[in-house]
Amino acid sequence: MKTFYSILSVVINPVSGEKVSLGLLLSDGNTSLFDFSDNRFSLVGSLIDKERKKFVRQYLRSVENVIKKIDVNQDQLTILDGEGKNLIINEAYIGYLSTYSQNVISFSKPVAIDVKVENSVFEALFSRFIDEETAVETSRKNSIQLIKNDFFPRVQNHFATEKEFTPEKYPKVILPITIDLFGKNEIYVMGQFLDLEKSIFYIKSDFFNYYQLAELYSESKKFLISHEPQKDKYPQQHYFWSEIRKQKGHSFVDISELEIIEKYAEKHQVMPV
Repeated sequence: MKTFYSILSVVINPVSGEKVSLGLLLSDGNTSLFDFSDNRFSLVGSLIDKERKKFVRQYLRSVENVIKKIDVNQDQLTILDGEGKNLIINEAYIGYLSTYSQNVISFSKPVAIDVKVENSVFEALFSRFIDEETAVETSRKNSIQLIKNDFFPRVQNHFATEKEFTPEKYPKVILPITIDLFGKNEIYVMGQFLDLEKSIFYIKSDFFNYYQLAELYSESKKFLISHEPQKDKYPQQHYFWSEIRKQKGHSFVDISELEIIEKYAEKHQVMPV
């Protein structure tokens, strides 16, 4: 069997088919190498809901376990050597997955490559197809997601973080909502981070979550948290940023001024709910 590689991606928008390349598989039917980018997994985690993120993590572990512990047919010695010994990780099956991929995980069509399955080859392919531009994507994540990761523990005594609202538990909610900060003192208090370097599609989704909950809890203290995006690079996002800062009904907080929320929570003894 010839050596082939396939790129594993996570589908972040099933409607448009938008996806993020996450891992790489290199195999010749006898030996397989697989790895994924931690940075890209973190990026994906900021773009999809908790359940899909959990599924992706479990899927990655299952691929690793199949390669390391399961996928070897010890009885196959010489008769079918041309097809390789792997029962699961082989070109035919990966090709099948690339055609009939699920709405969360997808494999690219296997690409034949005239090399041996070696770590040096794998690292070169991984660097080319997975690591390239990761620094750019990570910088986007750094601007919001890493700030959230640092901020949430600081306010855990005042807010439930990434709180989920579902129609089953909250009948007035028409679609599932995840809100970044939710607490209560004499009134409810909520906060939502907006990453304005995301595509408009994701900004709409995050803002709709906030807006839907803000409508349900109209008599509440509301914080919208973000920062100014580059006007030349993100003109639509910059216009949105400019407008939400003017709107009444919520307090706009720049990510450099998160202590405003902390001080409010402490002063008003906000508690998680």
